[in-house]
Amino acid sequence: MADISSASRQSELREPLKPAAVFAEGAAAYPAGAPAGPADVAHEDDGPMRFRGNGGESTTRPRRGAAVPGLAANCWGQDELKQRYPQLTEDVDADVCIVGGGISGLTTAYLLAKAGKRVVLLESRLIGSGQTGRSLGDMTPWHTGLFSSLERWTNREQRQQVGVSNAEAINFVESVVESEGISCGFTRCPNFLLAAPAVAVPGDSRDPRSVSSRSGDASVREGERVLMQEYEASKVAGLDVNMVELDRKAAGGGRALQLPDGAVMNPLLYVQGLAAAITGKYGGRIYETTRMRKATPSARTLTTMEGHTVTTRQGYVLATASPVTSSILDSALHVLALHGKQHVRRRYVVALKVPKNSGYQPGVYYDAGEPQHTALITPGKASTKMRAGYHDLLLVSGEAHDQGKRPSQYGQPLQQLESWARTCWPAAGERLYAWSYNYFQTAEDLGLYGSDPTITTTKDVYVATGDCGRIMTGGTLGGNIIASQILGWPAAQLYKDLYNPSRKLRGGIPGLPAWSPRYFKNTIQSALDMLLPLPHYVRAAGDIENLARGEGAIINSGLRKVAVYKDDAGEVTRMSGLCPHLGCLLQWNPEDKEWNCPCHGSCFDKQGANICGPATIDMTQLKSK
Repeated sequence: MADISSASRQSELREPLKPAAVFAEGAAAYPAGAPAGPADVAHEDDGPMRFRGNGGESTTRPRRGAAVPGLAANCWGQDELKQRYPQLTEDVDADVCIVGGGISGLTTAYLLAKAGKRVVLLESRLIGSGQTGRSLGDMTPWHTGLFSSLERWTNREQRQQVGVSNAEAINFVESVVESEGISCGFTRCPNFLLAAPAVAVPGDSRDPRSVSSRSGDASVREGERVLMQEYEASKVAGLDVNMVELDRKAAGGGRALQLPDGAVMNPLLYVQGLAAAITGKYGGRIYETTRMRKATPSARTLTTMEGHTVTTRQGYVLATASPVTSSILDSALHVLALHGKQHVRRRYVVALKVPKNSGYQPGVYYDAGEPQHTALITPGKASTKMRAGYHDLLLVSGEAHDQGKRPSQYGQPLQQLESWARTCWPAAGERLYAWSYNYFQTAEDLGLYGSDPTITTTKDVYVATGDCGRIMTGGTLGGNIIASQILGWPAAQLYKDLYNPSRKLRGGIPGLPAWSPRYFKNTIQSALDMLLPLPHYVRAAGDIENLARGEGAIINSGLRKVAVYKDDAGEVTRMSGLCPHLGCLLQWNPEDKEWNCPCHGSCFDKQGANICGPATIDMTQLKSK
């Protein structure tokens, strides 16, 4: 793979790096190599805003009224992000253009710029404003979807490649942190796979057959069976895995699988460090608040919403979680070639206060139940943002579900997540933060990184999608694979069949790709909801008179579906309820207060502003009645 340590390093054990003090201090702290000073952007009364990201100063202002939508108030400080790089205001050319300023896009840009390519990166909002800045910052050589589940789709050699590629992604990040001096708290730590504990949650409607909802001896026996099965599968995949007995302070004790060489970091500071190295050291150009509107693959050209073009010599990369599309035809082609291979999921995170130096065994913990959970402890600090004095944070994610379900189907995901966390870590205190992120789940539980399968006129269009929730590991891996292909490095062939967006692995219908049944189920349901009258409970909840302030709903308005939102002052915003991407019926997300597409993953804030694609425009505003 590109510029990564060799596979032989997979089983090396290193001395862990000393945890950096900035680990959970939020994004206000600047990574090494970033512009000096308390902020990159001057105050309004200082005159034109000056950006220092692209080899000089620019007096370009961000778009008027362009408040950045969709930032999470989390422990990394995503909601505190400020614009550091200018908006594109002219036509430019480059060797390669990358669309998307998350982990996969920045990793690709970093490798290309370091190799001497002229690189332009476009980010529709701000660097780290997407799912990377919402992730836990964990990386693992283990396949968190269970190696045993891969046996249907892959042979033994391919499963070994999965373990090696994950380990190489961690090695790559470690080498970049060290060589570029990025202060992101990167720390090597063990990973543990737990037998899922029984958790009783009032009103829990999860499948009673799942491991996590069983109780007593049956739960213990099933957990032991899953651990042993995964132990054997991981050994076959070549991982250095051991069965251990955990101390009672570590996830409640009991047996677990241990992998020695995972890692954790502050994901926001890491990608900011990558951006600083790209622009300050390797001559790349980054443009924030610059949204792609149209792509012309045959001309290798991208056009922004403002009409400016980026003309490339070697093509462009769509590193936007779900590839953004620029026309109805483009979107339709992607339905079977990419969208149909994955479905969008939403996963929740809570950050609970735990005593400093509580004695909990360090590491990242995963459970084998359904829904799966991930937990890690990150250092806190004494600050206003942390609010509660000097302490650590227990970060726990889980309770994932398909995105875009009806508001009445949400239940209590945050309460369920807390219940699981407190069962495993009884000393966990008050909840300080809660947020969510979405991700794209493929049928084979493997990412899609490489040439866009819908483009027949050129091979110079690349996509990075389907990381299956392994945001830092998958994004790093995807960036390396795509950069290797563009640069023509031999390593590009190493994982060609495994992560190729056009792959046809065993286990599906011979000769056809593995399409996601959940994608088609969710799309069909959305179409039915769009065509048929909404159920009574939706109409009742959607009655504008009775709609609570700060809430939204989809309502019937004659033959059309209308999205309405009532703000805290009682003012009502009316928008089309159809996603501007391909017309799926949007659903109100009561946990995040935003509109979600159940088909292809687009998200919009409560007022209809686009947060993430594949849609590239906002929801259609309607006249108020």
